[in-house]
Amino acid sequence: MEIPYVLKRTIFETVVGSRAYGTFHADSDYDKSGVMIPGKEYFYGLNRFEQFQGFPDEDRTIYDIRKALRLISDNNPNCMDLLWAPERCITVLTPYWDAIRQQRELFVSKRCRYTFTGYAIAQLDRIRTHRKFLISPPKAPPTRTELRLPQESVFPTAQLKAVCYAAMEFIIEEERENFICELDGIYGDYVVPLLSRFLIPEERGLAMEWLQLGVKGQAAAFNSLGTHYLKEEYLEQAQKELVYYNAVKEYARYIQWKQSRNKKRAHLEELHGYDPKHAMHLVRLIRMGEEILRTGVVNVDRTNIDADELIGIRNGAWSFDKIEEYAHSKDKEFDYLYKSAALPKSVNINKINELCINTVDSYLKDYPDI
Repeated sequence: MEIPYVLKRTIFETVVGSRAYGTFHADSDYDKSGVMIPGKEYFYGLNRFEQFQGFPDEDRTIYDIRKALRLISDNNPNCMDLLWAPERCITVLTPYWDAIRQQRELFVSKRCRYTFTGYAIAQLDRIRTHRKFLISPPKAPPTRTELRLPQESVFPTAQLKAVCYAAMEFIIEEERENFICELDGIYGDYVVPLLSRFLIPEERGLAMEWLQLGVKGQAAAFNSLGTHYLKEEYLEQAQKELVYYNAVKEYARYIQWKQSRNKKRAHLEELHGYDPKHAMHLVRLIRMGEEILRTGVVNVDRTNIDADELIGIRNGAWSFDKIEEYAHSKDKEFDYLYKSAALPKSVNINKINELCINTVDSYLKDYPDI
């Protein structure tokens, strides 16, 4: 797909990020996001398309209308901005997208309780991780010897995953979700790429599907048997393997963070002991999520709301402890807001689907051969 094709079929585009939020400074970038309707070959043929980012030297994403509406329906914070972008930021607006904007209340639901706070908590996790790297950076990559592990694992990774799932009852309840995520990460980062190198390309999809079913079957079998049926040394070995893989992953994160740090951002991190820019986004996301639950409105432009305070947070006005305390207290408050909010639990996907079909149908009739 070429840039001219994308631009001709773009039905909406806006400046996003700090310039939309009103938290920008003189050197802030002009990030852009938009929506396009591809030609009929992407609907009736074998071509597939989700988003285009091939603009040289630009942070600019143009979404297929179907992907954009799916993400907005899920109350994805970044994509909800597309329906509530401030007028001063909009660079392309056609009647096709404007008609969708007129019905944007269809896209608001209680899911924002989890998406906006979820993004915010992800920011908090990132702040904590980077703070840990600042205060206590790892001195060397982890080794198997440190954990008294043999140089080659005694477990195939699929078996290791199944055994670890069986060990679930030994994991602190609050940490089980993180445990599963890390486990899935190990599988995705190490096993899938390895197998993909050796599988026949034409058969890769089917083979991977069967492999996934096999892993799930093993995990279910181990879970049904219970940990009492597992030999203790295997369970201990599996747990050590998981510790090792997590340590490898964290060290890789540390190296990536160290190499990709922006100089100005690194200075702020070292000055305040944490990343205040992530903290600003955390606070903004929580407040926007709260406003949606209370009013059903997505206040993208923070200019006359709290932009000055957010800029202050980005400059280090809040301590790390205050950020943590704020995030935890608001997370509890969201439980009450979720129950009391006059919003549907989820969007009416049938109505949104109909809106998408009508928009695409109308556009392709008007512009069949662009």
